[in-house]
Amino acid sequence: MTGTVFQDWIKRNLGIPGVLGFGIYMPDKGGYIESCIGTFSTEALENAWRCVAETIPVMQLNRFPTARFRFVYTQAVVHCERRRDGTCLGVFAVKGHQFEQDELHRLLGEFHSL
Repeated sequence: MTGTVFQDWIKRNLGIPGVLGFGIYMPDKGGYIESCIGTFSTEALENAWRCVAETIPVMQLNRFPTARFRFVYTQAVVHCERRRDGTCLGVFAVKGHQFEQDELHRLLGEFHSL
């Protein structure tokens, strides 16, 4: 699977209400991030996504499940979904937004089908 497929998919999903940004990490291929709103800077998104990517091996080492997990912050949530091939999706969303009920499961299902 190439990064272009994921990048195109992310671009098609930009503008979903409540989504702040996306991150994709592919083992041995690096990652890709995309901010959805101007107030969520690329630097902040890169920093948050780097922290997520660095946490995955630590979670695995300590035998925590890494197929689905999330980081909860004061105003945002990072929903993470990891495929069997190791590719990981991060969806940065406004905490408590209706997106978490309406669109999240659709995005995660599409991610697994790419």
